[in-house]
Amino acid sequence: MKRFIPYTVAGCFLGLLAGCGNEGGSSLANPTVNADTGEIGEPEVEDITLRLNWRFKGEFAPFYVAQEKGFFEEYGLNVDVLEGNGSTSVMQTVAQGQDDLGITSTVEPAQGVEEGMPITMIATYMNSSPIMIASHPDAPVETPTDLEGKSIAMAIASTFTNIFPRFLEEENVNASEVEAVQVEASARNGLFLGKEVDAVAIFSTNELPVFEKELGYELTSLYLSEYQFDLAGLTVIGNNQFLNDNPNTAARFLAAMDEAFRYTLEHIDEAVAISAERFPDAVDEEIVREQLTLLEEIAQFDSVPFGWIAEENIAETLTILEGSGLISDKQEAEAYFTNEFFQLD
Repeated sequence: MKRFIPYTVAGCFLGLLAGCGNEGGSSLANPTVNADTGEIGEPEVEDITLRLNWRFKGEFAPFYVAQEKGFFEEYGLNVDVLEGNGSTSVMQTVAQGQDDLGITSTVEPAQGVEEGMPITMIATYMNSSPIMIASHPDAPVETPTDLEGKSIAMAIASTFTNIFPRFLEEENVNASEVEAVQVEASARNGLFLGKEVDAVAIFSTNELPVFEKELGYELTSLYLSEYQFDLAGLTVIGNNQFLNDNPNTAARFLAAMDEAFRYTLEHIDEAVAISAERFPDAVDEEIVREQLTLLEEIAQFDSVPFGWIAEENIAETLTILEGSGLISDKQEAEAYFTNEFFQLD
């Protein structure tokens, strides 16, 4: 069983165990860590489930790399990585204790906490939002005001659709001059690929490589994060009872995933090969390679473990959601997340 190697950051062991304070966090139990060796205590449970919020796509590769390269095993865990059917469904199964951990965006758990669901965000692997507007180069949307006089397709009830009116307002775009076409996701893709609309709201780490390969040319990209609409994503949530009962297991999971993300982004070709072997019918190696390259661009964790949650990022997300009417009773950011299961040295 692998020992936990603490991180070296500015000479202070940040984390509850060493008493240097805790950034964020609800009142969950703390993992035990040997102050001399940095070893996390024995896992309370070894067999756990992780429910993804969709079927395989490139951003999920690190979870399978963790299995294939033995990172979970090194930390004494046997993690069953399960495909899912949307963030809302994942949040419900985790809240009900049917799954131990789940992958969602930050939007659903923020809403769930407000509704009293017993869940907490414990990591987020995209600390910059992948939400973007893609447009054809012959009708480019390079700035928000370029949307005026154009049409844009978006999925019904998606996060983008819900925050889009506020985005236009904040960027002083005349909404009456923007044709917003709300359709199902599959129809959205068809409208854009058929050039029946000028632009489309997508995720860079998912659809962008798919569309560019289909069309055979590079699309014009506008990231909402460049305009203070930066919603973190690829977030791990846990059931509060599970986290309270199994803090060492949670800490070991995050330590294993830190190694898995680091390894994946340093060995993208190997991660693609692992993914192709696991999902031979679903993986286009060229697309998955590009998805991982795009993931690397927005997964920036300097001097902290992969997944470390920045309180200001959560606060910004909550402000956007409140301004868009997606939450109505915003609490302090620390009510939604914790970094207690990460250890820094």
